[in-house]
Amino acid sequence: MVKNIIFDLMKVIIKKESNIKTLMNFTNDSNKAEELQKYIFETEEWKLLDLGNITQEQAIREMQRKAPKEYTNLIEEIMNKRCQYFTVNEETVKIAKRLKEKGYHIYVLSNMSEFAYTYFKDIDFFQLCDGIMISAYEHLVKPEEKIFKTLLDRYHLNPQECLFIDDDDTGKSLETANRLGILGRRVKPNDSQDVLTLLEEYKIEV
Repeated sequence: MVKNIIFDLMKVIIKKESNIKTLMNFTNDSNKAEELQKYIFETEEWKLLDLGNITQEQAIREMQRKAPKEYTNLIEEIMNKRCQYFTVNEETVKIAKRLKEKGYHIYVLSNMSEFAYTYFKDIDFFQLCDGIMISAYEHLVKPEEKIFKTLLDRYHLNPQECLFIDDDDTGKSLETANRLGILGRRVKPNDSQDVLTLLEEYKIEV
């Protein structure tokens, strides 16, 4: 019987378009956006931000150092303002509120930098949460087994009583979760209706 609902954040609770679409808010040149994706989102520094092993400022400096000089200012602007183009998925938050009212416990397990979490930490959704685990503060990331085990141990959760809601298109995070006994499947990005469908599959009414 499911008692605990574990939410990912990006593309589940927080709406986020593809990296290219995000970058097109900063440039009208699609070729430049492709280049910027390589110098920002496909870097080792981006991974280190999620791990909490590098600061926002250090990441920007390293990205700038490795990229052509023409991108120096854009990289800083994108890194510091990208979260402005993400929005809260209010429909999914409403679902979480109804789950809470019905007695389910709400948790977060998300790969996210300290910078991004700080930007969103005051949204209403977090007031519903019984526990929050952000990769940058744990120095662990999904799909590593250790971050899932840390969540289960810290909050004394029985994996068979947990349902994990995640949009990971690689499927690796759900593989790890399911291997540990946590229920769930991948949901479509930014799709609150698919969240409802998943809950229905597990006989959870909201």
